[in-house]
Amino acid sequence: MLRFRGLGLGAVVIAVGLAAWTVLIRVRDPEPPPAAVQPVAIARDYVRSGRNLLAQQRLPEAYTAFQEAVRLAPDLADGYRGLAAAAYDQGAVIEAVGHLERVAELDPTDGRPFRMIGHICADLDKREDAVAAFRKALTRSLTPAAKTETNEELAEQLLKLGEAEKALAQLPEQAKPADDSIRSLAVRTEATWSTLGPDAAIDLLDQAIPLRAAEPQLLSLLGRLRVDRGDYKEAVAPLEEAVRLDRTDLTTLQALATAYQRLDRSADAERVRRERAEVQKALERLTSLTVDADAQPWNAAIREELAAICESLGKQSLAAMWRHAASEARKITPADLKN
Repeated sequence: MLRFRGLGLGAVVIAVGLAAWTVLIRVRDPEPPPAAVQPVAIARDYVRSGRNLLAQQRLPEAYTAFQEAVRLAPDLADGYRGLAAAAYDQGAVIEAVGHLERVAELDPTDGRPFRMIGHICADLDKREDAVAAFRKALTRSLTPAAKTETNEELAEQLLKLGEAEKALAQLPEQAKPADDSIRSLAVRTEATWSTLGPDAAIDLLDQAIPLRAAEPQLLSLLGRLRVDRGDYKEAVAPLEEAVRLDRTDLTTLQALATAYQRLDRSADAERVRRERAEVQKALERLTSLTVDADAQPWNAAIREELAAICESLGKQSLAAMWRHAASEARKITPADLKN
Protein backbone atom coordinates (compact mmCIF):
# COMPACT_ATOMS: atom_id res chain seq x y z
CA MET A 1 0.00 0.00 0.00
CA LEU A 2 1.10 3.54 -0.64
CA ARG A 3 0.94 5.17 2.80
CA PHE A 4 3.98 7.52 2.59
CA ARG A 5 3.04 9.15 5.72
CA GLY A 6 4.13 5.87 7.13
CA LEU A 7 7.45 6.56 5.44
CA GLY A 8 7.44 9.15 8.03
CA LEU A 9 8.36 10.38 4.88
CA GLY A 10 7.27 13.17 7.00
CA ALA A 11 5.45 14.09 3.88
CA VAL A 12 6.70 12.58 0.67
CA VAL A 13 5.21 14.45 -2.28
CA ILE A 14 3.75 12.22 -4.95
CA ALA A 15 2.58 14.45 -7.79
CA VAL A 16 0.70 12.46 -10.38
CA GLY A 17 -1.70 13.31 -13.18
CA LEU A 18 -5.38 12.62 -13.12
CA ALA A 19 -5.34 10.03 -15.90
CA ALA A 20 -6.63 6.74 -14.49
CA TRP A 21 -5.05 3.42 -15.29
CA THR A 22 -7.30 1.68 -17.83
CA VAL A 23 -5.34 -1.47 -18.53
CA LEU A 24 -7.30 -4.70 -18.29
CA ILE A 25 -5.65 -7.99 -17.45
CA ARG A 26 -6.53 -11.41 -18.70
CA VAL A 27 -5.39 -14.22 -16.43
CA ARG A 28 -6.89 -17.51 -15.46
CA ASP A 29 -10.43 -16.81 -14.23
CA PRO A 30 -11.67 -18.46 -11.05
CA GLU A 31 -14.04 -21.29 -11.89
CA PRO A 32 -17.54 -19.75 -12.13
CA PRO A 33 -20.64 -21.17 -10.50
CA PRO A 34 -23.28 -22.98 -12.60
CA ALA A 35 -24.70 -20.90 -15.46
CA ALA A 36 -28.25 -21.28 -14.18
CA VAL A 37 -27.54 -19.06 -11.19
CA GLN A 38 -28.65 -15.44 -11.56
CA PRO A 39 -25.89 -12.94 -12.56
CA VAL A 40 -25.90 -11.07 -9.22
CA ALA A 41 -25.48 -14.30 -7.30
CA ILE A 42 -22.64 -15.33 -9.60
CA ALA A 43 -21.09 -11.89 -9.15
CA ARG A 44 -21.21 -12.27 -5.37
CA ASP A 45 -19.40 -15.60 -5.71
CA TYR A 46 -16.71 -13.84 -7.72
CA VAL A 47 -16.43 -11.22 -4.96
CA ARG A 48 -15.96 -13.95 -2.34
CA SER A 49 -13.34 -15.58 -4.53
CA GLY A 50 -11.62 -12.23 -5.07
CA ARG A 51 -11.51 -11.52 -1.36
CA ASN A 52 -9.89 -14.89 -0.69
CA LEU A 53 -7.33 -14.24 -3.41
CA LEU A 54 -6.71 -10.73 -2.10
CA ALA A 55 -6.14 -12.09 1.39
CA GLN A 56 -3.44 -14.29 -0.13
CA GLN A 57 -2.09 -11.22 -1.99
CA ARG A 58 -2.65 -12.96 -5.33
CA LEU A 59 -3.32 -9.62 -6.96
CA PRO A 60 -3.79 -10.45 -10.66
CA GLU A 61 -6.25 -13.27 -9.92
CA ALA A 62 -8.07 -11.14 -7.33
CA TYR A 63 -8.35 -8.23 -9.76
CA THR A 64 -9.77 -10.51 -12.46
CA ALA A 65 -12.36 -11.96 -10.08
CA PHE A 66 -13.56 -8.49 -9.07
CA GLN A 67 -13.58 -7.41 -12.73
CA GLU A 68 -15.85 -10.30 -13.59
CA ALA A 69 -18.10 -9.45 -10.63
CA VAL A 70 -18.73 -5.89 -11.84
CA ARG A 71 -19.15 -7.10 -15.43
CA LEU A 72 -21.96 -9.37 -14.29
CA ALA A 73 -23.43 -6.87 -11.78
CA PRO A 74 -22.40 -3.29 -12.65
CA ASP A 75 -24.15 -1.93 -9.53
CA LEU A 76 -22.47 -4.27 -7.06
CA ALA A 77 -20.56 -2.00 -4.67
CA ASP A 78 -18.51 -4.84 -3.20
CA GLY A 79 -17.06 -5.58 -6.62
CA TYR A 80 -15.71 -2.03 -6.88
CA ARG A 81 -14.45 -2.22 -3.29
CA GLY A 82 -12.43 -5.24 -4.32
CA LEU A 83 -11.13 -3.56 -7.47
CA ALA A 84 -10.04 -0.54 -5.41
CA ALA A 85 -8.19 -2.74 -2.91
CA ALA A 86 -6.42 -4.77 -5.61
CA ALA A 87 -5.44 -1.69 -7.61
CA TYR A 88 -4.19 0.10 -4.48
CA ASP A 89 -2.08 -2.85 -3.36
CA GLN A 90 -0.49 -3.05 -6.81
CA GLY A 91 0.36 0.67 -6.70
CA ALA A 92 -2.31 1.94 -9.12
CA VAL A 93 -3.71 4.52 -6.72
CA ILE A 94 -5.39 6.76 -9.28
CA GLU A 95 -7.43 3.85 -10.59
CA ALA A 96 -8.25 2.97 -7.00
CA VAL A 97 -9.76 6.45 -6.55
CA GLY A 98 -12.06 5.86 -9.51
CA HIS A 99 -13.33 2.61 -8.04
CA LEU A 100 -13.80 4.21 -4.62
CA GLU A 101 -15.85 7.01 -6.17
CA ARG A 102 -18.07 4.36 -7.76
CA VAL A 103 -18.50 2.68 -4.35
CA ALA A 104 -19.48 6.03 -2.84
CA GLU A 105 -22.05 6.50 -5.61
CA LEU A 106 -23.55 3.04 -5.14
CA ASP A 107 -23.53 3.13 -1.31
CA PRO A 108 -24.32 6.71 -0.26
CA THR A 109 -24.28 5.87 3.46
CA ASP A 110 -20.71 4.56 3.63
CA GLY A 111 -18.04 7.06 4.69
CA ARG A 112 -15.10 4.71 4.15
CA PRO A 113 -14.61 5.29 0.40
CA PHE A 114 -14.23 9.04 0.85
CA ARG A 115 -11.93 8.52 3.83
CA MET A 116 -9.67 6.31 1.70
CA ILE A 117 -9.79 8.86 -1.12
CA GLY A 118 -8.68 11.42 1.46
CA HIS A 119 -5.70 9.24 2.40
CA ILE A 120 -4.68 8.84 -1.24
CA CYS A 121 -5.02 12.56 -1.98
CA ALA A 122 -2.99 13.39 1.13
CA ASP A 123 -0.23 11.02 -0.01
CA LEU A 124 -0.31 12.67 -3.43
CA ASP A 125 0.06 16.09 -1.76
CA LYS A 126 -3.37 17.12 -3.05
CA ARG A 127 -4.33 18.88 0.16
CA GLU A 128 -7.53 20.61 -0.96
CA ASP A 129 -8.86 17.37 -2.45
CA ALA A 130 -7.95 15.51 0.73
CA VAL A 131 -9.84 18.05 2.85
CA ALA A 132 -12.91 17.77 0.62
CA ALA A 133 -12.83 13.96 0.77
CA PHE A 134 -12.43 13.80 4.56
CA ARG A 135 -15.30 16.26 4.97
CA LYS A 136 -17.53 14.12 2.76
CA ALA A 137 -16.58 11.04 4.77
CA LEU A 138 -17.66 12.79 7.98
CA THR A 139 -21.17 13.39 6.54
CA ARG A 140 -21.62 9.62 6.15
CA SER A 141 -21.57 6.57 8.38
CA LEU A 142 -18.31 5.82 10.19
CA THR A 143 -17.60 3.96 13.41
CA PRO A 144 -16.95 6.26 16.39
CA ALA A 145 -13.23 5.44 16.29
CA ALA A 146 -13.03 6.03 12.53
CA LYS A 147 -14.88 9.33 12.90
CA THR A 148 -12.38 10.52 15.52
CA GLU A 149 -9.45 9.50 13.32
CA THR A 150 -11.00 11.17 10.26
CA ASN A 151 -11.39 14.44 12.17
CA GLU A 152 -7.70 14.23 13.10
CA GLU A 153 -6.74 13.49 9.50
CA LEU A 154 -8.81 16.46 8.32
CA ALA A 155 -7.15 18.70 10.92
CA GLU A 156 -3.71 17.55 9.75
CA GLN A 157 -4.47 18.52 6.15
CA LEU A 158 -5.92 21.88 7.20
CA LEU A 159 -2.72 22.59 9.11
CA LYS A 160 -0.61 21.75 6.05
CA LEU A 161 -2.72 24.24 4.11
CA GLY A 162 -1.81 26.92 6.67
CA GLU A 163 -5.24 26.88 8.35
CA ALA A 164 -4.00 26.51 11.95
CA GLU A 165 -7.12 27.87 13.64
CA LYS A 166 -9.41 25.65 11.55
CA ALA A 167 -7.19 22.68 12.36
CA LEU A 168 -7.50 23.35 16.09
CA ALA A 169 -11.27 23.73 15.78
CA GLN A 170 -11.48 20.34 14.07
CA LEU A 171 -9.82 18.55 17.00
CA PRO A 172 -11.81 17.45 20.05
CA GLU A 173 -11.16 19.30 23.28
CA GLN A 174 -8.97 17.28 25.61
CA ALA A 175 -8.67 17.71 29.36
CA LYS A 176 -4.95 16.85 29.17
CA PRO A 177 -2.51 16.81 26.24
CA ALA A 178 -1.56 13.26 27.21
CA ASP A 179 -5.11 12.19 26.29
CA ASP A 180 -4.52 13.07 22.62
CA SER A 181 -3.51 10.53 20.01
CA ILE A 182 -0.04 11.03 18.52
CA ARG A 183 -1.50 12.63 15.38
CA SER A 184 -3.86 14.85 17.33
CA LEU A 185 -1.14 15.98 19.72
CA ALA A 186 1.25 16.73 16.86
CA VAL A 187 -1.38 18.77 15.00
CA ARG A 188 -2.48 20.55 18.17
CA THR A 189 1.12 21.39 19.07
CA GLU A 190 2.10 22.66 15.63
CA ALA A 191 -1.11 24.68 15.30
CA THR A 192 -0.52 26.17 18.75
CA TRP A 193 3.05 27.02 17.68
CA SER A 194 1.62 28.83 14.66
CA THR A 195 -1.03 30.75 16.60
CA LEU A 196 0.49 31.31 20.07
CA GLY A 197 4.22 30.79 19.60
CA PRO A 198 6.80 28.19 20.68
CA ASP A 199 6.43 28.57 24.45
CA ALA A 200 2.76 27.55 24.49
CA ALA A 201 3.49 24.66 22.12
CA ILE A 202 6.40 23.39 24.23
CA ASP A 203 4.14 23.42 27.30
CA LEU A 204 1.84 20.94 25.53
CA LEU A 205 4.69 18.58 24.67
CA ASP A 206 6.30 18.83 28.10
CA GLN A 207 3.07 17.49 29.62
CA ALA A 208 2.65 14.68 27.08
CA ILE A 209 6.06 13.32 26.07
CA PRO A 210 7.04 11.80 29.46
CA LEU A 211 3.93 9.59 29.31
CA ARG A 212 4.65 8.19 25.83
CA ALA A 213 7.11 5.89 24.16
CA ALA A 214 9.67 7.56 21.88
CA GLU A 215 7.81 9.05 18.92
CA PRO A 216 9.95 10.62 16.17
CA GLN A 217 7.20 13.04 15.18
CA LEU A 218 6.89 14.46 18.69
CA LEU A 219 10.64 14.48 19.32
CA SER A 220 11.15 16.35 16.05
CA LEU A 221 8.53 18.88 17.03
CA LEU A 222 10.13 19.43 20.44
CA GLY A 223 13.56 19.89 18.89
CA ARG A 224 12.30 22.28 16.22
CA LEU A 225 10.43 24.30 18.81
CA ARG A 226 13.63 24.65 20.81
CA VAL A 227 15.53 25.73 17.71
CA ASP A 228 12.83 28.33 17.04
CA ARG A 229 13.21 29.59 20.61
CA GLY A 230 16.99 29.71 20.32
CA ASP A 231 17.64 26.84 22.74
CA TYR A 232 20.06 25.09 20.39
CA LYS A 233 21.86 22.96 22.96
CA GLU A 234 18.57 21.61 24.34
CA ALA A 235 17.31 20.99 20.81
CA VAL A 236 20.07 18.58 19.85
CA ALA A 237 19.07 15.55 21.96
CA PRO A 238 15.43 15.24 20.78
CA LEU A 239 16.43 15.96 17.18
CA GLU A 240 19.20 13.34 17.23
CA GLU A 241 16.80 10.78 18.67
CA ALA A 242 14.14 11.67 16.09
CA VAL A 243 16.68 11.15 13.28
CA ARG A 244 17.77 7.85 14.82
CA LEU A 245 14.17 6.65 14.76
CA ASP A 246 13.35 8.06 11.31
CA ARG A 247 16.21 9.31 9.15
CA THR A 248 13.90 10.27 6.25
CA ASP A 249 12.28 13.42 7.68
CA LEU A 250 13.87 16.34 5.84
CA THR A 251 12.50 18.95 8.24
CA THR A 252 14.09 17.20 11.23
CA LEU A 253 17.44 16.89 9.45
CA GLN A 254 17.40 20.58 8.55
CA ALA A 255 16.64 21.58 12.14
CA LEU A 256 19.45 19.38 13.46
CA ALA A 257 21.94 20.87 10.99
CA THR A 258 20.86 24.35 12.10
CA ALA A 259 21.30 23.49 15.78
CA TYR A 260 24.78 22.06 15.14
CA GLN A 261 25.78 25.12 13.14
CA ARG A 262 24.61 27.54 15.85
CA LEU A 263 26.64 25.54 18.38
CA ASP A 264 29.76 25.86 16.19
CA ARG A 265 29.71 22.14 15.40
CA SER A 266 30.37 22.81 11.73
CA ALA A 267 31.57 19.31 10.87
CA ASP A 268 28.42 17.75 12.33
CA ALA A 269 26.26 20.33 10.55
CA GLU A 270 27.90 19.55 7.21
CA ARG A 271 27.52 15.80 7.77
CA VAL A 272 23.80 16.18 8.44
CA ARG A 273 23.38 18.45 5.42
CA ARG A 274 25.01 15.80 3.21
CA GLU A 275 22.75 13.13 4.70
CA ARG A 276 19.73 15.33 4.08
CA ALA A 277 20.75 15.83 0.44
CA GLU A 278 21.10 12.06 -0.03
CA VAL A 279 17.69 11.41 1.53
CA GLN A 280 16.08 14.12 -0.58
CA LYS A 281 17.55 12.62 -3.75
CA ALA A 282 16.22 9.18 -2.79
CA LEU A 283 12.77 10.59 -2.01
CA GLU A 284 12.65 12.44 -5.32
CA ARG A 285 13.48 9.22 -7.14
CA LEU A 286 10.83 7.45 -5.06
CA THR A 287 8.29 10.06 -6.15
CA SER A 288 9.19 9.67 -9.81
CA LEU A 289 9.02 5.89 -9.66
CA THR A 290 5.69 5.98 -7.84
CA VAL A 291 4.23 7.98 -10.73
CA ASP A 292 5.58 5.35 -13.14
CA ALA A 293 4.24 2.52 -10.97
CA ASP A 294 0.77 4.04 -11.05
CA ALA A 295 0.86 4.30 -14.84
CA GLN A 296 2.36 0.82 -15.30
CA PRO A 297 0.76 -1.39 -12.64
CA TRP A 298 2.29 -4.61 -13.94
CA ASN A 299 5.85 -3.37 -14.45
CA ALA A 300 8.00 -5.50 -12.13
CA ALA A 301 11.25 -3.58 -12.67
CA ILE A 302 9.77 -0.34 -11.37
CA ARG A 303 8.55 -2.09 -8.24
CA GLU A 304 11.91 -3.74 -7.64
CA GLU A 305 13.64 -0.36 -7.74
CA LEU A 306 11.03 1.09 -5.40
CA ALA A 307 11.71 -1.77 -2.99
CA ALA A 308 15.45 -1.13 -3.13
CA ILE A 309 15.04 2.58 -2.39
CA CYS A 310 12.66 1.91 0.51
CA GLU A 311 15.17 -0.56 1.93
CA SER A 312 17.98 1.99 1.63
CA LEU A 313 15.83 4.42 3.62
CA GLY A 314 15.24 1.85 6.35
CA LYS A 315 11.59 1.27 5.42
CA GLN A 316 11.51 -2.52 5.47
CA SER A 317 7.73 -2.98 5.46
CA LEU A 318 7.34 -0.78 2.38
CA ALA A 319 10.23 -2.58 0.71
CA ALA A 320 8.49 -5.91 1.34
CA MET A 321 5.23 -4.55 -0.08
CA TRP A 322 6.90 -3.39 -3.30
CA ARG A 323 8.79 -6.66 -3.68
CA HIS A 324 5.55 -8.59 -3.41
CA ALA A 325 3.94 -6.29 -5.98
CA ALA A 326 6.90 -6.95 -8.29
CA SER A 327 6.46 -10.69 -7.80
CA GLU A 328 2.78 -10.41 -8.71
CA ALA A 329 3.61 -8.26 -11.74
CA ARG A 330 5.98 -10.92 -13.04
CA LYS A 331 3.03 -13.30 -13.32
CA ILE A 332 1.64 -11.13 -16.10
CA THR A 333 2.93 -11.66 -19.64
CA PRO A 334 2.37 -9.38 -22.64
CA ALA A 335 -0.26 -11.82 -23.86
CA ASP A 336 -2.23 -11.21 -20.63
CA LEU A 337 -2.63 -7.50 -21.34
CA LYS A 338 -5.20 -6.08 -23.69
CA ASN A 339 -6.03 -2.46 -24.49
